[in-house]
Amino acid sequence: MVKNAVKDVVEAMEGTIHIDGLRVYARHGVNPQETVVGNIFEVNLALKIDAEAAMKNDSLGDTVNYAEIVDLVKKCMAEPSLLLENAAYRICHAISDSYPAVRHGSISLYKIQPPISAELARVGFSFDW
Repeated sequence: MVKNAVKDVVEAMEGTIHIDGLRVYARHGVNPQETVVGNIFEVNLALKIDAEAAMKNDSLGDTVNYAEIVDLVKKCMAEPSLLLENAAYRICHAISDSYPAVRHGSISLYKIQPPISAELARVGFSFDW
């Protein structure tokens, strides 16, 4: 009974590719100074994929290459946005358009040193698709 249950789980296995703490310099922000000076941003992604083939075949061709995703995120972040919401939206659509194997995902995008007169670690925006 247990053997069949494991077989059923593996055959329908959805996995998650995580990219956590990707730090990128970019020029996002509402204040004009932010587009000139820039800031460090942190991107975290969780990408849901059908992992069955990669688990069985041990082949990079059967999964989503996280190094390529990192390059895509860096390219998206190079285009300035006023809002973190817009930058996150563009990243989501670039991933979805380029990697149909990504079924769902979540993104968190943080500005590490926002121009706010307060002591805080970071500000950010996140959403799931």
